This record gives sequence, structure tokens and C-alpha cells, in this order.
Amino acid sequence: MQPRYLPYVLTSLLSVFSLLILTGCTSKTERPVAKDGNIFEEASYITATPGGDGVMDVTILNPWDSASILASYHLINNEVGKGEATDGGITLTLPLRRLIVYSSVHAALLTELGYADAIVGVADAAYIRQPELTQRLADGRIADIGSSMEPSLEKIIALHPDAILVSPFQNAGHGVIDKAGVPVIECADYMENSPLGRAEWSKFFAMLVEGISQTNSKTYDTSRDKYLALVEKARGYDEKPKVITEMPSNGNWLMPGGHSYAGRLLIDAGATYPFENNTSPGSVPMSYEKAFSAAQDADFWLVKSFGEEMTLKDVARNHPLNTRIWAYNNGGIYYSDTSTSNLFEETPFHPELLLADYITIFHHTGDSLSYYRPVR
Repeated sequence: MQPRYLPYVLTSLLSVFSLLILTGCTSKTERPVAKDGNIFEEASYITATPGGDGVMDVTILNPWDSASILASYHLINNEVGKGEATDGGITLTLPLRRLIVYSSVHAALLTELGYADAIVGVADAAYIRQPELTQRLADGRIADIGSSMEPSLEKIIALHPDAILVSPFQNAGHGVIDKAGVPVIECADYMENSPLGRAEWSKFFAMLVEGISQTNSKTYDTSRDKYLALVEKARGYDEKPKVITEMPSNGNWLMPGGHSYAGRLLIDAGATYPFENNTSPGSVPMSYEKAFSAAQDADFWLVKSFGEEMTLKDVARNHPLNTRIWAYNNGGIYYSDTSTSNLFEETPFHPELLLADYITIFHHTGDSLSYYRPVR
């Protein structure tokens, strides 16, 4: 059976990843707040401005319309007392203790932060691989609310959640959860166009479960410092191998845009990416012929499968011209089986883990791989 190839998707399954604007490696307490008060430095679609001790005003910008706001939140630590948003946004008293989480990406992050107890329900439970979460699903501490496309409104209401974490899509509402009367947290992190930009959203998610605190940036600060160190390592290699990604399907090829975090990761790993000059922040569909003309001399080809080992025969069956791509003939095709690897759950907020794999592959460092393996 031919493997089921996954294009770059948004989510748990959503896109996993790419971005970076180099900054100095200082700790949170040493980094000055931006002139406008925004505590986010790398992220493009979220701003957070302190409104006093234990108070934070958060704005989620619309990734598809830079002139509009997707959502705004007035966050208040419980000990500060009650308050109301003055701009029509949603007021949330922190920490939140009962959350429904649509994406395994965000569920895994909350678990890493030590707040698996705050997750009372999840959507698309079949895609969750984090061991603690799968155990909680098995013993009933976390409820499965069904598909994220058609969740059970009855189950959602019965869980009495403080909020629901949802990944937004362009020109799409929230479906049945709009009827639940529960605050919706717009998780637009997957639309960021740099790896550190997406990773920095961990500060926001930490606020939700920790309350507003100096510790909110701990996960991001560690990830950022490791990522920047790896970028410097990659700069030390003279060779800049040409790299392509994904597997074509039905005569089309979905490639990461040059302004996507997936595309940025390739560049930061010291590679040459043929579609680097494409300005799209997401994936770009193109004809096989167009993609092939730019990709046929690629040194490396990174793809993803789900549930089955990928072989060179599978690649050849996908399209007859695939065998004429240089990576096919020089042993340069690598794949990640996302049914067994934790690529989707671990790397969005820890892009340094994926960057390390890329550097190992592109520059033959001999280090062990966490997510990819060669196609034979």
C-alpha cells in the first residue's frame, strides 16, 4: 500500500514550522519591553501590553487581513480582582483551570508546562501522541469531544470549560462552539512566518494556565537561545545544499512559501530553498511541472508520511519524474512518519529540535535524528 503523504497542514496536524529574526540571547528580565509596551518581540500576530501588576491586554491580529483584529483579551490574575475589558474584548480571570483544546500541538505544550490537569477535553483525540495525555484520555480524566469539524456541543457544555482553544481559519467561524457561550481563544500561532515567532506564543499560553508571571517566558527563552546557537552553527558550513519538501499529489505540489516558518527553517539550517523568494506566508500550490523545473537538482528532499514505512519504490510510484530528481539518486530523500514521531506535537514551540535534524541531514554531522530517517 502506498503511504498516505501529508502536505504541510495547519495544526496539531497544522503546519509545523518555520521562522526567525536574529536577536540577542538575553533573559526575559534583561530584555527591555518594546517602546509600545508589547512583550512580544518575534511574533507578528499577537501583542500583549501590561495594564498594571497582574493585568495584561492581549490582541490577536488577523493573519489574513493586517488591518483587522481577530480577537482581544483582558487578562487579570485572580488575586488582582475583577475587571472588564474596555474595548469590547473578552475578560479572562487567570489562571484558567478547565480548558477544551482542539489541537494536539497546544495540548502537548500545556502538558509540558505542567498543566495537563487544566485540560478537560480535546478534539481529534486520535492524533494525540503525548503519553500523559493518552493515559488521561484512556482513564477518562480528559474527554474526547469528537472531531474538530463536528464536535459534540452536549459534551462541551457538560464539561463547563473556562475557555476553548481553537486554531482559526480564514473566512471561517467556530461552528457549534459559538452556541456554547464559552470564551474562544484564537490560536493563530501556526500562521507566524518565522520559527521563533510561533514559538514565542508559548508565553501567551503559559499566561492562561500560570497567571501573568515572570515565568511565562521560560519555555520560549530556552528554545530561542538553543535555536539561535544552531543558526550560528549552520552559518559555519560552506556548503548550501538545495532542499525541497513535501510529496506531490494528483499533479500538484504544495510547497512552503518563502515567508512561511517552514521555508525559514530551511534557510536557517544553511540550505538553499528554490522558492525562497515567494512571498507567501503559507503553503503554495503549484503544478508538478513548475515545481519539478525548480526542484530537479535538489540535493535533499524532505517528506512526511503517516502510518507506513516509505521506500524509493513509493516515491517512484507517486510520479514517474520523481526518479529524475537528484535527491532520489543520491540518497537524499528523508521522511518523517508522523504516526510514530512527535514532529507535530513537539516542534512548533521547540523549533530548535527540528532545526537540529535539518542541520544533521544537510551537513552530514553524524548526529542522531529525532524525526526523520532516510528513504531506502
